[in-house]
Amino acid sequence: MQSNAMPAEPGLSRLVRFLPVEVRLLAVTALVGALAVVLVLAMGRSVNLPPFLAGYAATLGLALIGGYVRQAKATPRIALALVGAAIFTGFTAVSSIFIFALFPLPNPLIDPALIRADAALGYDWPTVVAWLADYPGLAWLLGWIYHTSLVQILLTIVVLAALSRPTELHRFLLVGMLTLILAVAIWWVVPSVGPSAFHSIPEAQRQATGLYFNPAYGQHLLKLVEVGPGRISPEVITGVVAFPSYHMIMALMVVWFTRATPVFLPALAVNTAMVPATLTHGGHHLVDLLAGLLVFALGVWMANRLIRRA
Repeated sequence: MQSNAMPAEPGLSRLVRFLPVEVRLLAVTALVGALAVVLVLAMGRSVNLPPFLAGYAATLGLALIGGYVRQAKATPRIALALVGAAIFTGFTAVSSIFIFALFPLPNPLIDPALIRADAALGYDWPTVVAWLADYPGLAWLLGWIYHTSLVQILLTIVVLAALSRPTELHRFLLVGMLTLILAVAIWWVVPSVGPSAFHSIPEAQRQATGLYFNPAYGQHLLKLVEVGPGRISPEVITGVVAFPSYHMIMALMVVWFTRATPVFLPALAVNTAMVPATLTHGGHHLVDLLAGLLVFALGVWMANRLIRRA
């Protein structure tokens, strides 16, 4: 994959222009979307298609606008940001359907083994939540930080585009795609849903910390694993891949790819706090984060070899 500017298709070059690497990344997104449709049909899943199709149309429209402003308006930085955002949102959307179509999972959950591994490392999720309940202000801040991951990804796309760093931007996008594919593959083979399905947090502590997780949510996760969703729809899509932690991967992505930019220090500060936020509000095992670090490193290694500097 190269980042040099060339028209993707001669027939489209009069109106829009995509970089070859953008074409490839969009093609991967389309391929995952096609695989999701095949999997849904093969598994006989019920899908609420209209909102998903509307999202896909918006993604395609955003990509076309980006290609248009590059060709007709000669604004390459805006084009980089628009097409990059389209690739990210599109891949995220098609991946969510693919992931939920994988339920029910074929293998037993490995959470008991992960809980034992955490204990060997001196980590216990209920104990950390109980401690956090004594500091509601900190709990609120960590909860807010936890929900900034997707916004941070989009802001990183904008920053790299504004600084005219297409190679770094495309590597950033590719790392996100590769690591999600790797994380889902690992999770499907050795599935886990996090400690919330195996520990009951007292209601007073849950309210004090603002945790989303409660016993009912834990049972919901176990039901997904055993019988799958009744219908795949945007309102039921939630984070289910626990090991490796994709939140950890996204935090590492933002820090790594902003390291030579003016926003590095704020990104580092926020995503340092993302570690305890992911453990508590994300309902993760400690080893989930360690696995996320390894998957991220592999994703960067692969992306650096697939996308060479121009």
